[in-house]
Parts: sequence; C-alpha cells; structure tokens
Amino acid sequence: MQNLKEQLAQLIANPVKEEKDIIFQLQKLIYENDISKSNAKGSTHISDLLLESTKFMESDGGSQLLVKSGFQNLDKVIGGFAPGELVVVGGRPGMGKTQLLVNMVLAMSKQHAVQYFSFDLSEFLLTTRFISAATEISCDRILQHKLSEAEKTQINAVQNDLKNHQIYLNDGFNNSLSAFKAHCEKQVSEKNIRVIIVDYLHMMSSFKYRNNRELEISAISRELKNIARDNNITVIAASQLSRAVETRGGDRRPGLSDLRESGAIEQEADKVIFVYRADYYGLIEDENGMPTNGQMELIIAKNRNGALDTAHLSRNQNFSTITDGDDNNSDFNFSETRLDEIGEVPF
Repeated sequence: MQNLKEQLAQLIANPVKEEKDIIFQLQKLIYENDISKSNAKGSTHISDLLLESTKFMESDGGSQLLVKSGFQNLDKVIGGFAPGELVVVGGRPGMGKTQLLVNMVLAMSKQHAVQYFSFDLSEFLLTTRFISAATEISCDRILQHKLSEAEKTQINAVQNDLKNHQIYLNDGFNNSLSAFKAHCEKQVSEKNIRVIIVDYLHMMSSFKYRNNRELEISAISRELKNIARDNNITVIAASQLSRAVETRGGDRRPGLSDLRESGAIEQEADKVIFVYRADYYGLIEDENGMPTNGQMELIIAKNRNGALDTAHLSRNQNFSTITDGDDNNSDFNFSETRLDEIGEVPF
C-alpha cells in the first residue's frame, strides 16, 4: 500500500481538471491516512463489564476513584471528579477561576498527583499564587517583598510543606496540541497523574486549524476529552465566557450559551461549572437579602452523571484562600431561574 507522500506525488503527476475534484481527492487521502494510523480498540462482552462493575460497587471503589475537589459544598452535589471526565470551569475575567483552581489543586495534591498547565501565568507567578493560597498572604505583598518577619517565617514553613504535595507545573505548549498530548501521556505514565488542569482553554492553539478559531477550539476541547478518556484521568479546563454576560440586566448569572467561541466546549464537557460573584457586579445583597461581599457561587450548569445545583463558597479579603461557605440549600431546591426554564406544570 502506498504511503501518503507517494499518493500525493501521484495526484500531482496526474492532476484533475476541476478544483473541487482536487480538494475532494486531498481530503480523501488525508482521511484514509488518518484511518490507517488509528489503533482500533477491540470490543468487550457485556458479561465481563458487568463483572467489573459488580466488583467495583462491592469494594466501594467509587469513593476511591473519585477525586474530591476539596470543597464539601461542591462535592455534595457532584460527588467528586471521575476518571475520563472533562470538567469545564467557566467565568468572566476577574471572577477568580485561577484562584479557585489553585485552591482545588492544593487539596487534591495531598492524595493525588496533579499536572497544572498554565497558558496565562508564568510558572513563577503561578507558584506565587500557591504560596498565597497556602499562607493567606496577598500575592502583591509577596511579589513586592512587603513582608513582616512573621510572614517570612510562615512562607518558609509553607514552602517546606508544598514539597509534600504532588503538583507539577508547566507554562509551555501554547502552539502544539500534539506535543501537549504527548507530554500529558508521559506524565500520566511516569508520575501517575490523576488530574490535569488547563488554565485556560482559550489560550491554547493548534497549527492545523489556526485560520478558523471555532474549529480550533472544537478540536482542542475534543482532544482534552480524548486525553481524559484514553488515560482514565480527569481533565479540568478553565474557560472564558463571552461578553454577552456583561450586557444582560439582572444578576448576570452565566448560562451554557455564554461559553465563548464554540458550542463544542459544552458538547464535549461532562461537567460545566460557572464561577459567579455578585459583588463583582456591585450587587451588595443576593435575592434573599444576604450580603454578597466575599461570597462565591459555583453554578453546576451541566452534569452528565448527577444533579444541577449551586455550591456556595467564601473567599478571604486577600482573595487568596477559598473555603466552603454557608450552604443551606436542600437536596431538591430549585431557584426561580430553574423554575422558569421548566415552565408551567401541566396539571
């Protein structure tokens, strides 16, 4: 069988007259080449899968396989992050996506190895975020060396503690999706990585679709899902939201339609979690009259394997440490927005 180079040479030597025929022939060659390189997976009889599932449930394997977020209010809703899942954490700039992820990673890395890809901050600045979250000292005080002797001692102690966390940072791979995938597979194999963080998805790029941003984002989100599934790990990717959120009236809570640049992100994601802060928009009270200062909501807008709800968190004044907030929602609590979406009950 001829390889792709030989087939292309033959096509050039014997050109067809119509341009559309040339395009068709090229697409056909590329498709057939991709198929020939793919490794087909064999099928498994359902009886074998049922046996594995029974052993899994009897051994309480679910609780061991799920990676907890570190926030009880969130884990009450989603249970944790499962192997093979692509989780999208969306929010407008300034909502606190990176700081949320940093706090999550600090909790996860006590039990599991985590790979953190930063396409926005350098490794140095991201490390500062981790120190800030662990010490509750603001990033600007650390970077500007405005530290008391007690704070310096505290940072030294935290630096020693962070050595025991299984965290790997990387601020490269901006333009090569294939190199990114290869490094992920290497880290999973060599470091037993259980969670990969991508901060953030829209800063990634691919040479293959660089002239069409929507196709590019679709390809990237699909590849992230493939990495999660093929390596049996969790991939958590931060995502920007469109400016449409800012132009709306009311409380400006985001929805799935606000995911920026491509509906493929929503399609590929197993979970979509929106970061929302009412005080960011100058709203000093929520719909129940409670103060919003320092409060953060995680809106679970999509959850293939569970319920939709909102988890309430709190942040400290330095915006460095995020903890569980007051969450008085019952297991079957619907907001007015959700009730509006359901519509009138036909009885």
